Amino acid sequence: MIKAAFFDIDGTLLSFATHSVPDSAWAAINAMRERGIKVFIATGRERDMIPDAVATGFDGYVTINGQSCFDEHGEFRHQSIDPEGVRLVVEQVEAGLYEALFMTKGYSFVSGHSPRVLHNERHCGLTYAVADPRSALDLEIMQMCAYLGEDEEHIVAEGNPHVHTTRWCDDFCDVMPVGGGKPEGVQAMCERYGFTLGEAVAFGDGGNDIAMLKAVGVGVAMGNAGDSVKAAADFVTTDVDNDGIWNACVELGLIEG
Repeated sequence: MIKAAFFDIDGTLLSFATHSVPDSAWAAINAMRERGIKVFIATGRERDMIPDAVATGFDGYVTINGQSCFDEHGEFRHQSIDPEGVRLVVEQVEAGLYEALFMTKGYSFVSGHSPRVLHNERHCGLTYAVADPRSALDLEIMQMCAYLGEDEEHIVAEGNPHVHTTRWCDDFCDVMPVGGGKPEGVQAMCERYGFTLGEAVAFGDGGNDIAMLKAVGVGVAMGNAGDSVKAAADFVTTDVDNDGIWNACVELGLIEG
């Protein structure tokens, strides 16, 4: 029996076309809550980057790909990247190998606005502040994003034993601490509320959702997800702009149609 539902934001709850949550998705979430199912966000965004559309209405938040988890009682999971791992990335950025986004628990900045960075900002409806990458050396960094193509992703992790990477889209890869990720955050949330991973359903569309979809009892890929995400899921629904959340919840028997 499903007792908890986890939702990615971008491309899952939030439409890239409208930058809003479809009414049908809210209807599904409210219907689940009426049935006693807890609903949670599971996102790569940090707290201050969560859009107003989904900043309330959920029982808890798994943010920064699992590195920071909180609910109405406060933060209960917190994991950052070893400073040496941050230093190695900063050196690569300074060497001109790529631009990077640096994320703390409540603040993010980018090292520069390359075409990849600008494309991603437009895609997600975000604008990042630009700052000297060396300023990251004095901060607690919980995640970085390296703006590299898939064939270049190896550059960021080679020789850096403090991080591992996953990819949400073509523009960049997420750079996380070893032992971090959405599955760890989801598990921490489930333990806090007395659920098992097998009693959870998760919805996602990006490469950084694959491990989460595999970890829970039922993994749902959006219709707009990539082929690798769909292959990892137990169920594939329609896309975010075509009632994907609602349709999946009805088909899975989580709500009545």
